[in-house]
Amino acid sequence: MSEQPATPPRLAACDCLNCGGGIEFDASDFAKDETRTAECPHCHKETSIFVERERPVATLNSPEPELDTPTPKQLSDFIGQTRVKARLELAIAAAKSRGEALGHILLIGSPGSGKATLANIITGAMGTNMKVASGQMITKYTSDYAHPHNLVNMLTNLEEGDVLFIDEIHRLQRAAEEYLYPSMDDFKFNIIIDNRSIRLNLPRFTLIGSTTNKDEITRNLLSRFQIVESMDDYSIDELTAIASRFAKAHKVEIDEDAAGKIARTADGTPLDVLNRLRHVRDYAHVKGDGKITLAIAEAALKMLAAADDTEDARASRDAIPSAVRREVWRRDGGKCVKCGSRKNLEYDHIIPVAEGGSNTARNIELLCQDCNRAKSDLIQ
Repeated sequence: MSEQPATPPRLAACDCLNCGGGIEFDASDFAKDETRTAECPHCHKETSIFVERERPVATLNSPEPELDTPTPKQLSDFIGQTRVKARLELAIAAAKSRGEALGHILLIGSPGSGKATLANIITGAMGTNMKVASGQMITKYTSDYAHPHNLVNMLTNLEEGDVLFIDEIHRLQRAAEEYLYPSMDDFKFNIIIDNRSIRLNLPRFTLIGSTTNKDEITRNLLSRFQIVESMDDYSIDELTAIASRFAKAHKVEIDEDAAGKIARTADGTPLDVLNRLRHVRDYAHVKGDGKITLAIAEAALKMLAAADDTEDARASRDAIPSAVRREVWRRDGGKCVKCGSRKNLEYDHIIPVAEGGSNTARNIELLCQDCNRAKSDLIQ
């Protein structure tokens, strides 16, 4: 009696409700309109998953330019990071031409700057699969076992050319980190079982690590990455384009001025732009006709400022970080951007904090006391 062929998985996808990243899963046993919870592989926060769109089995890990989602699937669709993309495009093309796995990559940038998205794009470009972990998750198990067993499980389940993405790689404990060294160098894994040393051969894989601070990575680990790239700051024009793309993906009509307003009040990352856009979209649906105009955006963003308008929040917003002060001082040349004076200089928010302005360098400029007072008079 012949065996019945296995039922193929019913692959589905939806977007994370926290970061907007695409989540793929097997929905074979999902009931109609059922919602479950899962950890997002991009932001590692718990989110709801539901069958928002079906996916053909053959294209589970391939780019989908025809699918209008907020998450770009190709480097050409990724807005900003021109320098970083050029380096990655070169490395990908070289690796594919030689039929080799891509060299290990370390991406450095603030939370929400697009590191996980780039890792997904790289995986798609190489035509491989990606396993996702976090430094904290791997660390969680090392204290109870002679070796980090979940790291062993991930490494031994990789296939040739696969990508292992470790978010917050700086949070790895030293014990787990040392297990990675031979894995990254020689694609070997040494473990001790029953007082016996066993060496496992691993397929050639690519480790992509992400961190917010290069200085938190040990020199031994840092030296094992062939590509080390810091994410560049996004310009206002790039963030505006990102806001417009997100709006289009969510089927929301938005004015260019409104997209620019959202971009200017964000903290400089695509994630914050998306979060603000979602708030403004909700406001437009409830208070307006669904279209995001400049007036709607301004009113919605004032709500965000008002929601945090406690004494502690005002104090933290008014205290511009020293790193931002130094950046603004260098950028503006230590002089007033209006009249060029070098006397009685003050740090001024271009968009006031009360209207949703942020404490980022792009929203702060150097003004002399006279020009700052003149601006205040005009606003009043």
